Amino acid sequence: MIRKIVRVGASLCILLPKDVIKTMEWDFGDHIDLILDEENEKVVLRNPKEKSKEKQTYMEYFDDFLNEYQEALSEID
Repeated sequence: MIRKIVRVGASLCILLPKDVIKTMEWDFGDHIDLILDEENEKVVLRNPKEKSKEKQTYMEYFDDFLNEYQEALSEID
């Protein structure tokens, strides 16, 4: 997909088509991961939503585990 770089105020921007935004489930103000691969001259935009949900769920699980077994774990030396 070929896109044109445009000026928005003092910045340069690349506008993405609506269908790409919809497919990625992005909205105004969302954060995205931008990965620059200089060696291969590539820029990758990645949706961080899935990753953050997994980490949050894992951390909640881990916190629950620590709370439940805190006594037993503190006795281990």
